[in-house]
Amino acid sequence: MAGGLFSIDKRFFEKLGTYDSGFDIWGGENLELSFKTWMCGGTLEIVPCSHVGHIFRKRSPYKWRSGVNVLRRNSVRLAEVWLDDYKKYYYQRIGNDLGDYGDIQSRKELRKKLQCKSFDWYLKNIYPELFIPGEALASGEVRNLGEGGDTCLDSPARRDDLHKPVGLWPCHGQGGNQYWMLSREGEIRRDESCLDYAGKDVILYPCHGSKGNQLWFYDANTHTIQHGSSRKCLEISADKQRLQMSECNGSERQKWSFQNYDPSKLAPAASRL
Repeated sequence: MAGGLFSIDKRFFEKLGTYDSGFDIWGGENLELSFKTWMCGGTLEIVPCSHVGHIFRKRSPYKWRSGVNVLRRNSVRLAEVWLDDYKKYYYQRIGNDLGDYGDIQSRKELRKKLQCKSFDWYLKNIYPELFIPGEALASGEVRNLGEGGDTCLDSPARRDDLHKPVGLWPCHGQGGNQYWMLSREGEIRRDESCLDYAGKDVILYPCHGSKGNQLWFYDANTHTIQHGSSRKCLEISADKQRLQMSECNGSERQKWSFQNYDPSKLAPAASRL
């Protein structure tokens, strides 16, 4: 939910510790409020017929601290208090750069006092359809081994970035737009978006779980990524500027390496992945 566009019982809001006063300016409060509402005995409802007026200022009234990534700082603080062992998946996404997130002792004590449930409970009971990075066959960069071996799949996964060609960029080892996951179902994921090929460009499209255009076969021996329906292989152009699909020919530009690939997670039915 949006962290500033909700209604809540005042006493329950205060019981939950209101907003985390250790957060900077904005960012992360939406997740913190959502998690602790569910995990600490409440429920969250979306009421489609409700209307909220939100007036945006012409300029930010806050003084932003130089050199501080406010959203990341708040998110790390949130992860330390509420995500339990699952926080490691977020840290992998940000290159394990936690930075200074302040003193969280009082927030941990609040969670203990309220006898809140675990984040594992939240995932199993409230959001069971969420893809868990720990179940992925591989997670991290997808590096092309041809043309110098220094080019990685790179693409943002915001809503406005969907339906656009997936990009390439020099590998930087910092996660972010180069953090991908290979699922046991043959999806190459950026969170809830998947690599999708319908005959023209390779794009990001919301994951639908129906395989089809989003089914890919990775061969760890030949390092090829073959598309399930077209049978073509993923490759980079000779100038390393474009991602393209071509008939599989074993060329170096069609060879890829998935970071943290773990074949032991491979399900028997997906042995070709």
